Amino acid sequence: MGDAAQAWEQLSGMLADGEVSELPDLYAKDALYLEPYNPPHRGNLLIQAYLKDWLGGKDEITIESKKVIESDDGRQLGVEWTISYTAAGRRWGDLPRASFFELGDDGRIEYHRDYT
Repeated sequence: MGDAAQAWEQLSGMLADGEVSELPDLYAKDALYLEPYNPPHRGNLLIQAYLKDWLGGKDEITIESKKVIESDDGRQLGVEWTISYTAAGRRWGDLPRASFFELGDDGRIEYHRDYT
């Protein structure tokens, strides 16, 4: 497992725990996070704030990686995954997502794009 796969494991663990306090260490200071229906999020602190808000009201979060493809150098990663959680008294199960990552020379995520 290369650096990008390890970064995904850390990130998915944080999301599953609903705890993103260490997220700024995972992303580069000027990282870019893109997703459908929202403007770009630029910077590790803004990404942290957005994901903390996104996790708000979600309990019993489960993330399952379905397919992980990593570049030979370990700096790029594509992952198909699902998220399940309880919110507003209802269980939402196996919602499909896909994410793409690119790491910088320092091993931090510089680029992150999500698809739902």
